[in-house]
Amino acid sequence: MNIKESTKTKSIICMMLSSTSFVMMATMVKLSGGQMPLMQQVFFRNLVMLVFSYWVIRQQNISLRVKSVHRPFLAIRCLFGFLGVICVFYASNHLYLADAQILQKLNPFFVTFWAFTLLKEKVTWKRVATILLGFIGAVVVINPTGTFGSSDMSGGFASIFPFIVGIASAFFGGTAYAMVGRLAGAVEGIVIIFYFSVFSIVVTAFFLPSSWVWPDTVSWIYLILIGVFAASGQYFITKAYTTGKASSVALFDYTGVILSPIVALIVFGENLKITTLIGMAIIIASGIWSMRLKK
Repeated sequence: MNIKESTKTKSIICMMLSSTSFVMMATMVKLSGGQMPLMQQVFFRNLVMLVFSYWVIRQQNISLRVKSVHRPFLAIRCLFGFLGVICVFYASNHLYLADAQILQKLNPFFVTFWAFTLLKEKVTWKRVATILLGFIGAVVVINPTGTFGSSDMSGGFASIFPFIVGIASAFFGGTAYAMVGRLAGAVEGIVIIFYFSVFSIVVTAFFLPSSWVWPDTVSWIYLILIGVFAASGQYFITKAYTTGKASSVALFDYTGVILSPIVALIVFGENLKITTLIGMAIIIASGIWSMRLKK
């Protein structure tokens, strides 16, 4: 195996490890969701991330200074990234793990939307078609009419709301990633993570006094692992995109979509619904099509 192939293999492995880490983070969120308030989960997620990012910055002697021209984009990234994490955690707590995971994978389509509007990239009917196809997949996963499978939508809007939050997580995440794209080359990725963690901790700290629940031993483990898996996922996804071509490694971000039903079955006893399976196939197909167009 030559150096180029070895580097590509390493980047693919990093992407698979990243996707797996985020599934495990969502699993820890779901496991602790019955005992721990949402804001407390988010606080510990970012506390571990803050420690991790600060350690990397100190190790590599990276400056924390951000030029004023870049600060608005950094602020938007922090705000929308924070809202995205809130939605991800809410969806993970209230949906089947597989449903929450696949809806999060809609974020590339929102990145494409911002590429049209914000970055003024060329609009083609094929790229628009990939977005529409992705959202058709989301509608199938949500199954609002209960036509397919055994989904019980008798709760009306209340039963659909967690799915809407799941899509919102993709929107907020996609917007945050678009801002990262604007900051690429101007601000170090680990610096963006550091400021995002600081922002999230400050905001969640306002909610802690009124909602704090003292964790038992098991809950402490879950909370710490939320942060550990989040940091691991962030580290490996950064390594994947910095050591390999995005068009080559992005496909393997769907590792988590394949893994999540297995984890959900083993840990939570969740059976894969036919609507989730069909929606997964549509969203993954549209994602692969979009990647091929970018390539």
